[in-house]
Amino acid sequence: MVSTSAKPENHQDGLLADDTTPKARFAAAKRLAPDFGENTSQGSESPSKRSRSTTSQGSRTSSPSKPNILRSLQHPIRNKSLDGTNLPNHARQLVRQVRRFASGFETVPQELRVSLEETYTEDLDLAQNVVYTPDSERARLGDDLAIREVAYICRQARGCQQRNENEAAWNSHVHGPILSLVGELSCHRSEIGSTNVTTARLNPRFKPAVELIQPPLSGKVIDFVFFLEPSDVIERAFGDLPWETNHGHDFNHTLYGPIANRPIAISMETKREGEGQTTGQAQLEIWVAAHLNRLQEIACDGAKELPFLPLLLTQGPVWSLLFAHRQREGQAWVTIIYGKVTLGDVTTPSGVFKVVSSLLLLMHWAQTDFRPWFERICTASAA
Repeated sequence: MVSTSAKPENHQDGLLADDTTPKARFAAAKRLAPDFGENTSQGSESPSKRSRSTTSQGSRTSSPSKPNILRSLQHPIRNKSLDGTNLPNHARQLVRQVRRFASGFETVPQELRVSLEETYTEDLDLAQNVVYTPDSERARLGDDLAIREVAYICRQARGCQQRNENEAAWNSHVHGPILSLVGELSCHRSEIGSTNVTTARLNPRFKPAVELIQPPLSGKVIDFVFFLEPSDVIERAFGDLPWETNHGHDFNHTLYGPIANRPIAISMETKREGEGQTTGQAQLEIWVAAHLNRLQEIACDGAKELPFLPLLLTQGPVWSLLFAHRQREGQAWVTIIYGKVTLGDVTTPSGVFKVVSSLLLLMHWAQTDFRPWFERICTASAA
């Protein structure tokens, strides 16, 4: 579990001495972080990492290239640049606001700017047009970050970087606590949750298949997801789902019971610094292709268009965002991966503010965009 004994650095001891709310909030967030055990040395590996290594070693000499396999799926996966002119209409506003936050605009509470500039003189991004006011978009998304919380995240990320930690340690000390903290800050904290899914496996029915040539691709696991807490509409629809053999009802494309009745909205893959960005993106692409297969099955004829799904990818302290969308090209369905936007580097205070603001925006999208779409198809399927 994330350590709770670390004290703030000396230069921050007086900044929030009388403000116990952020301290209590971050303590709660740390309790929600995933526990990967005590062994987080460089030589240790998470279960998901071991399974990935075994799979890749066993197939490295005989498999076709991964990009060619992805293009050869029954629903091919293709990559496009994130150009505002080639996006579905409903996605353009989301991407535009993400880019604003990723550039630092309106990510820092106005009352913290002077203290941050005096404390972090080397972080020049804090000297730009970064502050937001109580009537801004960022303020509507959730509570303010406190300096103590920012300092904690930066310290943990720098520690993992200096020790050259593995993926499990990054998840435990940095990524998990950030997601939990964002969940506490968000105005949608009771409607949208997040959890670690490194032990989840894809349901074989939804694994992407290579048409007529090979069996479905192996189930690629990822690390975290954001999900919808069930509403009355979702609860009723859950009971009407077909029974999955040896598993039960499930809204998702996985065989992971803890969130079977909580539809996945956003998926996240993590990699250690300097390792596997291409592999990480390929894992996300296979995962989201299975996710879209499941959503397409649930929607049946109840939706004219599938949602534009955000995908998070981290490499050490650097967070990036991609998007996935499935559309028709002629008679075929094609999965398009748009990317990427670099959100920020959480070894720096400005990077923490950028990443947290972007995650709050994605939680808002999950509640105000994805939830209405999902509940609509649930209602249509029941009719």
